[in-house]
Amino acid sequence: MKILVLGSGLLGVATAYELGKRGFDVTVIDRQKTAAAETSFANGGQLSYSHAEPWANASILPKLPSWMLRSDSPLVFHPRADWQMIKWGLSFLRNCTKTRADIATVNLLRLGLYSRERMHVIKNDEGFDFDYNDKGILHVYGSHEELEHGKKQIEFQEKFGGKEKTLSRDEVYALEPMLSHSERNIVGGIHAYNDESGDANTFCVKLAERASQRFNVKFEYGVTVKELKKEKNKIIAVSTDKGDMQADGFVMALGSYSSVYLRQIGINVPIYPMKGYSITLEANELCPNISITDGSHKIVYSKLGKRVRVAGTAEFAGYDTSINEKRIEPIIRAASSLVPKADWSQEIKKWACLRPSTPDGPPIMGRTPYNNLFLNTGHGTLGWTQAAGSAALLADIMESKPPAIILHGLTLDRYKV
Repeated sequence: MKILVLGSGLLGVATAYELGKRGFDVTVIDRQKTAAAETSFANGGQLSYSHAEPWANASILPKLPSWMLRSDSPLVFHPRADWQMIKWGLSFLRNCTKTRADIATVNLLRLGLYSRERMHVIKNDEGFDFDYNDKGILHVYGSHEELEHGKKQIEFQEKFGGKEKTLSRDEVYALEPMLSHSERNIVGGIHAYNDESGDANTFCVKLAERASQRFNVKFEYGVTVKELKKEKNKIIAVSTDKGDMQADGFVMALGSYSSVYLRQIGINVPIYPMKGYSITLEANELCPNISITDGSHKIVYSKLGKRVRVAGTAEFAGYDTSINEKRIEPIIRAASSLVPKADWSQEIKKWACLRPSTPDGPPIMGRTPYNNLFLNTGHGTLGWTQAAGSAALLADIMESKPPAIILHGLTLDRYKV
C-alpha cells in the first residue's frame, strides 16, 4: 500500500518511520530542504510525558486580563480580523474549566505515557545519539500558590499513572546544585523523574535517515503542497508545485498549516498556530544538567550537549514567523535570573516557530470523513513528547488493528466538523 505523508517534522517523520517499519511503501514530502526545518527545529528539548495540564485550564482564566495588557506575558493575543483565531479563542475560553481541563489532562497523560514506551523502543532499536538525558524534568516555583497548584495537579494525575515527586527548596538544590546560584526565590519544586530531554531536530533528522536506509522511505524535499484533490469520499491526489502526487493513503502532518489544507476539502479542524520562541547559547560548567521548567514564567530549559536551549511563551499572531524581540527579552530575563552563572555575554541564537494548537489541548489523529486520509497533527507544545506514541497509534489505525491505547479525546470526532 502506497502512503504519502505530508510534512517532515517530528510527527511526519515518526509516522513515516513507523509505517515503513510495518511494510508500507512510504513517501514523505515537505517544502523545506531537510527534515525538522520548521516547528521541530529548535524547541525546548523536553520529553515531558508527565506534563498533561493543558494551556486551557481554570487557573489561567483570572490571569488572562492582565496578560492581555502586557507584551512580555506568557500568553499574548494580538487582536486581528481573523475569524479562525476568534473561533479558536472562544473555544479556548470554553475549555478553561476544571471539568474540561481534567478530561484533557487524562487524555494527554495517557498519550504521553504511551509515547514514552514507544520512544524507548525507537531509541533501543536505532541507538543514535540526540543529546538524550534521562534525569527527568525539574519544575521549580517562585510562590507557594504556584507550588500548591502543581501539587494538586500531580495528585490528580497520580490516579491515572502519573508519577512525580514534590521537593522542598533544599531538595531542589540537592537535585540541581547549580540552582543555588539563582537570583530568584525558589520555594520548592516537583521532579517528573520519568521525563527526559533531548535534541528534537537531531532525533528527527537521524530518524528520517534510518527510515530511508532501513525501510526504503522516500523523502522528497522542496515540494510545496497546493491542495488535496478529492472524489466522493476519497482523496485521489495531492496537487504540488511539482505536479500531482497520487497514493493509496494520505497522512496530514503539516502542523499549523494542516487546518488550511483541510478546510479546502470541508474539514474544519480547530488548529491554530501558537507562536513560540527559543534561544540557544553555548553551555559552561555552571549550567544546570537537568532539564528545568520554570513554573512562574512558563519557560523551559534544557542542556543539549554543549548547548543550552531555553524556550517558552505563547503568542497568537496568525502565521507570522518573524522574531518579535519583545517576546525574546522576557525569556532572556527569566533564564538569566534563574541561571545567572551561564555566559549571557555571548551571542545568543534566536528562533520562533508556529506550534499547531487545539483549543482543548490534545492533538487530532486518526481517521477523517475521507476513507484514505488520516491525521497526525495539532500537538501544540508537545509534538516532541508525543511523536513516537502518536505515530505508532496512527500506524495501528492504518493497519486496521486495535490501537494500543484508548483513543477517546484524541480523534477528530470530538469536534463538529
